[in-house]
Amino acid sequence: MNRFLTQLKAISARNILAWLERGAEHIHNAPYRIAAWLPTAPGKLCAAGAAVWGWICRTETAQECRAVYGWMERKADDIHEVPYRIAAWLPTLPGKLRALGATALAWMEKKDITPRIKVLTPLCLAALVAAFCMQPVEKAQVTYLLTTGAAPEFIRGKVYNDQELPGLSLVAGSEGRDAQLILAEGQWVSVRVNGKTETVKTRRETVANLLRRRNIPVGEEQMVVLDVSGETPAISVQNTYSFTWEQTVPVDYETKYVTDPLMEKGKEEVVQTGAIGGILETYRNTYRDGKAESMELMSAVTTEPVTEIIEQGTRVQEVSREDRIERVVYNADGSGYLVFKSGDTMTFSEKVTCNATAYSIGKWTASGLPTKVGHIAVDTSVFPYHTRFYIYTNDGYLVYGNAVAADCGSAIKGYKIDLWFETFAEACRFGRRDCTVFVLD
Repeated sequence: MNRFLTQLKAISARNILAWLERGAEHIHNAPYRIAAWLPTAPGKLCAAGAAVWGWICRTETAQECRAVYGWMERKADDIHEVPYRIAAWLPTLPGKLRALGATALAWMEKKDITPRIKVLTPLCLAALVAAFCMQPVEKAQVTYLLTTGAAPEFIRGKVYNDQELPGLSLVAGSEGRDAQLILAEGQWVSVRVNGKTETVKTRRETVANLLRRRNIPVGEEQMVVLDVSGETPAISVQNTYSFTWEQTVPVDYETKYVTDPLMEKGKEEVVQTGAIGGILETYRNTYRDGKAESMELMSAVTTEPVTEIIEQGTRVQEVSREDRIERVVYNADGSGYLVFKSGDTMTFSEKVTCNATAYSIGKWTASGLPTKVGHIAVDTSVFPYHTRFYIYTNDGYLVYGNAVAADCGSAIKGYKIDLWFETFAEACRFGRRDCTVFVLD
């Protein structure tokens, strides 16, 4: 009897192993298919419910069924949570199945129900295989180096966020699980190992599973490099990996301010727009076992910035009497501008030499303006009223400064002018002197 049972167990085990080998791929893919189906379950259930409800409304039991529908509506939140509760319960199923298998074996030994062992043994083994397949996918034993055309990303353990890349899904790890690199089903990917490249059609599987399926070992000092910069992923197992990348270091432009003696003071104009330059640096990083081994600067190309030039106006109508001329700039026609030590400028139409006298009497001028320093008498046929001047004596005695043609006199003819002073003594000290007169614009 014992010999018969031993043979029976051997036959059953061989049959089970053969069945498991034939269905290994389907069993391994079962958790992924369940996970892919679960998000669609609420929509399918709603569609089925709508169809059933439409049928009910056309039957005589509509009133009773509406009561049921009312109950379902009140329980809608609980019903909606069912798929999510199932998804939360699934991870506990392997442990429960293992416990169930252990209980069943203990019960069989106790009852000695050997005639049924041929049936129960395959069932228990199938339950154990299903529990094994539904275990969390094994933790990463190697370092994955993910390149997307930018700086590479190392994946070993968990990542913070899910990512959808060309032909690849990066699923963030949860409690007790590492991040998973899941390949899209039905695509052709290139796998390069030891200088040889082969093209493999993927299933809905992890990168680790594809490597196992193709009998490609990954050593402890090796990395699995996934290049997803193209249309489909390219996988390679390497000891070292070199990656070239670029960065641009900005170089800010300078701003240069220049004066425009012909522009009114307070105004400014950009005559040349600035542009930021940069240094394009090319680096090559070398990685070994998931760690940066070296970084080498390959080249640096500099683009010079463009200086921004802003013109600021300095032209004024008058300057203080303490200000002095620093230089005079002449144009070909005799016009020009005066540059003062303060930086202000005044433009003039001509420069003339006049014989000047002085007076200090009267309160009002012939033009109706009050008498004051700066209001002078002129020959209005030469200099009309309100003509502006800048005056200083040729002998250096006095800088009279800004003046306006405001008065006239019978003795003031041609290029003679009469300067007004506040006191008679000042007028006497001035006497008669030749002056340089700039006729201002």
